[in-house]
Amino acid sequence: MSRIEKNNLMYPALLFFILIITAQGLADNRRYAWTYEYQTLPRGKGEIESYFTLSAPRINQMKGVTASEHQLELEVGMTDRFDIAIEQIFRQNPGVALSYQGYEFRARYRISEKGKYFFDPLIFLEYKGVADFSKHEIEWRLILAKDIDRWNISLNPTLSFEREDEWITKPEYAIGAGYDISDLFRIGLEAKGSEEGNYIGPVISHGRDNLWVALGSAFKIGTIKNGIPGFQIRMLLGVGL
Repeated sequence: MSRIEKNNLMYPALLFFILIITAQGLADNRRYAWTYEYQTLPRGKGEIESYFTLSAPRINQMKGVTASEHQLELEVGMTDRFDIAIEQIFRQNPGVALSYQGYEFRARYRISEKGKYFFDPLIFLEYKGVADFSKHEIEWRLILAKDIDRWNISLNPTLSFEREDEWITKPEYAIGAGYDISDLFRIGLEAKGSEEGNYIGPVISHGRDNLWVALGSAFKIGTIKNGIPGFQIRMLLGVGL
């Protein structure tokens, strides 16, 4: 077995072990793979989340050209409306070993209690950096969500400010609409995009507040920039601490 194959096996095994020994408490229980909803962790609660994303030029062209990204997130509720998180990011491009890509610090704040406004508002702020501090990115996201019986809609207009040699501003968006089939199982549709391209795809999620999983896909709509993947799959796994 090659070193690359061992890396691919060790990461899921380690994550599975961590989740098994910590499967208790309260977590976010997210419906979507890319779209954030109106929720924060309660004060004093914690959560571990895993993001696993596969990216390829096309769904029928994945062999030998698919990249994978692994994100591990630790999230803590500071108050009943405010939580923070830190993420560590690893990436594996086709034919090379897993490598460290950087880190993220994130904060979320719920502006009001649920149901006060037509859309429930939440402010999301994130900093993304690399180990040598040569690149910086600040992401501001307004999260607007609405629950109607078993239906949910969540809107995420976003502005990203990136700096390497100079600051660049990038508008982005993510939209999710979902339906709760039962207390454990949910289905939905997501769309996301930026100036680089636009995507849409179905998403399913399963679980309760202390242990859940969501699986989403993103298919390109129209044209995308060269070097940008045309198809993505993302799996989120969350466990309360």
